[in-house]
Amino acid sequence: MSELKTTYLYNFHTSQNAKMIDFGGWSMPFSYDGTLKEHNYVREDSGFFDVSHMGRLRLQQDQMELVNSLICSELTSIENTKALYSLFLNENGNALDDVIFWKFEDDLILICNASNTEKITNHLASHGVNFDNLTSDTVLIAVQGKTAIEKLKNKFNIPEKFNTERIDKFTYARTGYTGEDGIEIMCSNDDADELINYLMSIDIKPCGLGSRDTLRLEGSLPLYGFELTEDISPVEAGLKWTITNKSNYLGKGRVDDQINSGNHKYLKRFTLNGRQIARTGTEVLSDNVKGLVTSGNISPVLQVPIGFVLFESKPPVDLVNFDIRGNLLEGNLLKKRFLS
Repeated sequence: MSELKTTYLYNFHTSQNAKMIDFGGWSMPFSYDGTLKEHNYVREDSGFFDVSHMGRLRLQQDQMELVNSLICSELTSIENTKALYSLFLNENGNALDDVIFWKFEDDLILICNASNTEKITNHLASHGVNFDNLTSDTVLIAVQGKTAIEKLKNKFNIPEKFNTERIDKFTYARTGYTGEDGIEIMCSNDDADELINYLMSIDIKPCGLGSRDTLRLEGSLPLYGFELTEDISPVEAGLKWTITNKSNYLGKGRVDDQINSGNHKYLKRFTLNGRQIARTGTEVLSDNVKGLVTSGNISPVLQVPIGFVLFESKPPVDLVNFDIRGNLLEGNLLKKRFLS
């Protein structure tokens, strides 16, 4: 068995008695004070996450046209102070990864999922895209929560939502993955301790990946490997809003066919009656259309089981049945986000 990779902040995590887990080959903090407590830190106050296992690539502006031909969104026309959520697609129009771009005057920062970093770097290289891999030399810290922006104002110039900023040693954007406001900050390993000490000094608490997952699910946000895979397109994942009407990009033909025909899989949000959780792989029926749960858990805010289910085709009814260990339980498909 190969040794787990660690982020620069590994010693900080162990000093805080974090429960460490193997997360895609990385030793990462699952929790410090318990997942529910940390979930509530973010929903009610603020918390920070070490997400330095995610890939960070720097691309010069002259690479933008090439990159733009590989994603389903329009990168070239957005302003140099914007962040963009998009997807790299394969030739079949399915998701290689969902990513964030931070755009600046001279360059771009591309943030990809940890499990897909090697895949994306190989994909870019195979299409002639030049980049610098910053992953091992930097940290990425997500500061999230109701009070996060107010607490950070004294040190950081706060941009508008989905805008980017560079000040001194910190590069950041007003983005996140929790359903709350906040900023995600990149800095060199040499400056990481200063950043963490500052966050701790203003009572922003460390949070682990356990609460990050419950927060993103409650925030109706997909997770690669579950709601998105190389067999699921952005159309099927309910991410049609990321697709722009540009003349060409990898996978465009299949994506256009799905949009025009409506013949594709459908990802839906659900709530489940009772307290039993519909876990990944649970079978679901909407009339005669079959589906499988991709993610499921109890919502700490709503106090009901929630999740995503991927149907083979468009579900005809919103009242659905879940087969949980041989018992059929009723649930409902939702048109709105969980916390709307």
